[in-house]
Amino acid sequence: MSDSAVEVKEKLKELAGARATGPAFLTVTVSTSRLDDWRLVAPVFLRSEFNRVTKELNLSREDKRLLQADLDHVLDVLKYDVRPSTVGLAVFVDGAAGYEERIELPFRLMNRVVIEPFPHVRPVAHALSLLEPFVVARVSRDDSTLLLVDEWGVAQEDELVGPWLRSSDRETGEQSIKEYYAAARQDALVDLHFKEVGAGLAKLLEDSGARRAVLCAQHEIASGFRRVLPAAVAGMIVAQIPFDAAATTGQMVAAARLAIQEARHDEMVALADRIKEGLGRGGRGVSGFDDVLGALNRHQVLTLLVDRNYRVPGWRCLECNWVGLVAVDRCPACGGSTTPVADAVGELVRLAIVQNGQVEVGENIPALDELGGVAGVLRYG
Repeated sequence: MSDSAVEVKEKLKELAGARATGPAFLTVTVSTSRLDDWRLVAPVFLRSEFNRVTKELNLSREDKRLLQADLDHVLDVLKYDVRPSTVGLAVFVDGAAGYEERIELPFRLMNRVVIEPFPHVRPVAHALSLLEPFVVARVSRDDSTLLLVDEWGVAQEDELVGPWLRSSDRETGEQSIKEYYAAARQDALVDLHFKEVGAGLAKLLEDSGARRAVLCAQHEIASGFRRVLPAAVAGMIVAQIPFDAAATTGQMVAAARLAIQEARHDEMVALADRIKEGLGRGGRGVSGFDDVLGALNRHQVLTLLVDRNYRVPGWRCLECNWVGLVAVDRCPACGGSTTPVADAVGELVRLAIVQNGQVEVGENIPALDELGGVAGVLRYG
């Protein structure tokens, strides 16, 4: 089994705060999907891209030699040490410090080589935002199931059955008998079952850290179940799919995952609209590269929203957190030396992770385009 979402979050936080002790960090992301002939294509691409990037950076012979050793290590990982279940691989290496970290995901990553003083964590942050675990609550009047679904599939399954009666029989003695209470006259017991399922759902959401749930039930049952839920739990049910007795668990989970993706997109649209409404003095919205950077430097950003396709080159200070889109010899904030970065927006993502901010990724969101491709919700106005 490859890395879980919790493990990736821990690794990502450490990587976001790291800095190379040698000439630079080598970050490699590559698709290892069976859809790609990656074992043949990836090594050729990585060598070619490595040569292009090192030539552009005009590195010394010694620095290039050290980085070449880091690349050779990555190629060995690709050749000998990728698990069959992995679809996307990210490797971060600083050979001068003896540092190597890898993250394996069920999510295709774009083939890329980045050589910079800091690990390029944006691709993994994007993947993580799209691979959050969620819960499926399949609810009936007397027999329900709660499924925790992570990036790999069903991670936990809890079955909750309706009330059991104790009955005494003179010939056989006392025995437990399961009764199926579906008739209207058993509404009180049905409500009791719904409350038990609701309590289980609340606990599973809390224990797992999942933020979203999908309800799978017939319409009438779904309405009754929602009525008994606490407001906080009901608000986490972001989608509903119909119950199909003939569907397998895999088919139900696939339908739920699609519903989650659609609901998440709607949430990102609403988030962009909320940021737009909160712009201005006293508001809690901020937009545009420079203003978002300023808010990050003040540790104000609670949630960072980034357009998945907004990638622009820029310059980064080696002494402070300044990032700019225009080439400068010295940092305008502290006077320190600067270095080019292939993805300036990735630096904003890295800073947000270091500050424990929530990073969200959107795509095809008109309001986010109007906000400049990157925006945020502030911790305070």
